[in-house]
Amino acid sequence: MVSHNSFFPAQYRSPDTTISIHHDHQNPNTMFSSGVNLESYLIPLEEINRATENFSQQRFIGSGGFGAVYKGQLSERWQNRIAAVKRLGQNSYQGEREFRNELEMTVRLQNENIISFIGYCDEGSEMIIVNEYAINGSLDHYLGDPNKIGSITWTQRLRICIGAARGLNYLHSGLGEHDRVIHRDIKSANILLDGKFVAKICDFGLSKSGPRNQPNTEFYTKVAGTQFYLDPTYLESGILRKESDLYSFGVVLYEMLSGMPVYSKRTIEYDGPENLMNFVRRYYPDKLDKLIDPSIKDEIDARSFYIFKEIANQCISYNLKERPTMETVIQRIEKALDYQDGVGYLFDCLTQNMGFSDGKPIAAFTVYKCLLHWKCLEAERTPVLCRLIHIINSAIEDRDNNHQMPYWLSNASVLLFLIKKGLKLDGASSFPKPPPQTSSLGSLTMAKAKAAPMVGQHTEAKYPVLIFKLQLATCVEKIYGIIRDNLKREVGLLLDLCIAEPKIFNRAPTPTQSIAKESCFRHWLGMIDHLNTFLNTMEDNFVPPILVLKICIQVFTYINVKLFNSVLEDRECCSFSNGKYLEGGVAELEIWCLEAKEEYTGLAWDKLKHIRQAIMFLVKEKKKKISYSIFQNLCPNLSITQLKRICQMYWDDKSVTGYVSANMKKEMAQDSNNARSTLFQLRDDCGIPFFFDDLFTSLQGKDFSSVKPTMELASSIWTGVLALS
Repeated sequence: MVSHNSFFPAQYRSPDTTISIHHDHQNPNTMFSSGVNLESYLIPLEEINRATENFSQQRFIGSGGFGAVYKGQLSERWQNRIAAVKRLGQNSYQGEREFRNELEMTVRLQNENIISFIGYCDEGSEMIIVNEYAINGSLDHYLGDPNKIGSITWTQRLRICIGAARGLNYLHSGLGEHDRVIHRDIKSANILLDGKFVAKICDFGLSKSGPRNQPNTEFYTKVAGTQFYLDPTYLESGILRKESDLYSFGVVLYEMLSGMPVYSKRTIEYDGPENLMNFVRRYYPDKLDKLIDPSIKDEIDARSFYIFKEIANQCISYNLKERPTMETVIQRIEKALDYQDGVGYLFDCLTQNMGFSDGKPIAAFTVYKCLLHWKCLEAERTPVLCRLIHIINSAIEDRDNNHQMPYWLSNASVLLFLIKKGLKLDGASSFPKPPPQTSSLGSLTMAKAKAAPMVGQHTEAKYPVLIFKLQLATCVEKIYGIIRDNLKREVGLLLDLCIAEPKIFNRAPTPTQSIAKESCFRHWLGMIDHLNTFLNTMEDNFVPPILVLKICIQVFTYINVKLFNSVLEDRECCSFSNGKYLEGGVAELEIWCLEAKEEYTGLAWDKLKHIRQAIMFLVKEKKKKISYSIFQNLCPNLSITQLKRICQMYWDDKSVTGYVSANMKKEMAQDSNNARSTLFQLRDDCGIPFFFDDLFTSLQGKDFSSVKPTMELASSIWTGVLALS
């Protein structure tokens, strides 16, 4: 048997260059059963005759290895769909085996980038497959005509390549845990384009299916495919692997770059005439620009071209281990598209530290200016906003990176502020009903504005940007929480030592007391060092002061809870000597608060009120002489239960008088219905979020229009962005 060329129109396909060599020693079969009842897909011959007007010449649209192809419109029972009707010819290279194989394959393949299977007919001598009709034909239809391929921009070509790559990735990895399909005949003739130029892989007559959950899915089979697209390693060994599809796809990538079919010959400067792959091997990597289709040469971004040629070359490597997965191919071509669209330069603003201009983050301002310039905030569907969120989330995965987190908090906060300030919400506080679900990787509409809009110019809020604003706010909260929790963890480790070591000090023999006391005090100084490092890092990254203040408040609340609860839970901590020790440590925190900027620590000191008042009681001389009213005034923020607990736990000397104790007991009885009165421990509630209104109010006075990309990197990125607009 000689393998087929294409099921689709003759004018869409390459010359008959298919080959088939070696012998297949396996039993001929399709390797698996789809488990689908094919009978439900039967279309009567009468319906097909009606749809194609009895296979009239007017309905004929081409022919391939399978036979003639006709365009037909099915009846209402089949949703009036326009279909491509493939009729097996008597002189076809294929027969019943290929017919059955394609049925088994296509009936179970459901993906945007795989041609849709409608049904089939197996009646009398007729074997017919009915598929979705792709109005723009096959890709080689364009490659074979310089005028037609010249009408497809580089951006469109990249999108077609991404679509085809997704279809192939679906075959290799998207059919579940146990199945994989190797197409075996990937070529431009088997990539169809619908009315929106979405690429769809077709023609599964030669495909093989096997288990995916094995390290290497391999078939010893006779070699079949199309010359020039055929993997040399497969041709030589007869071993079919998924990497064979990668080689064929790499050839298609070079066809898209050059605008010429792989089988045609061209003369380039003083070289030629030769076919495409000979030129590729000769010119890569330094002279490959000679192969760029002249109709797109002036529009290709240099970084886009570099990424594209790199991944294409990996696909056609003779070394199987150097060939990428289809998932990697998709990621790299998407990145090439990013740079072609200009958003690659935009993403550089976030992935590289661009610094600050006059205390304001350059990256946040540049990203916002780009979003305005391209009108992304007004678009109904755009992938850019989703990608920005993905980049931020990926960057903050290293939660322990205390130097990186403040930079992201600063940029994310300012970007959120700029977007909120620039949106016209018309007083709406809720999100509109979402539009029908679409791929987050849909087309980016690039609006070529004459000039970048000014910061502060209001734009009409659309659903995607409202979702983006919500996601960005979540990122700000996440980064804020990471910074706060990291600082709490660092301070908490030292707090535990501060709480534990005085007890060791109290039990220590007299000669070692001075050493133990000095060791304990170092932990307080260590906390001060952590707080200073935190404050300096936040200042260096110009984090909005309101956020720094709220982190300080929550950390001081945590310190208050830890120290206060230790006094109420452990008799050794509820003593005069420990009170003196805590008094000295808390005094260091007071000095820190006084020396730091008030906008950062203004309310933090007040959060230590419980432990400060407890300390006042612990170190109070002659407690027996304290009246009940003075006792209450001494600790006004402590509940009666907490006061009673301290009196019970205190052990250095006699505590309060029986009269005071009796009054506390009486008051507790009167307040017994209050659930809080029975609790003496404090709770560290760090779940209280900051309010975004506070953040926005704090940033209102800043003039972001004065931000300038003072760094060389920022200048080059912004130049690249504007050049592509």
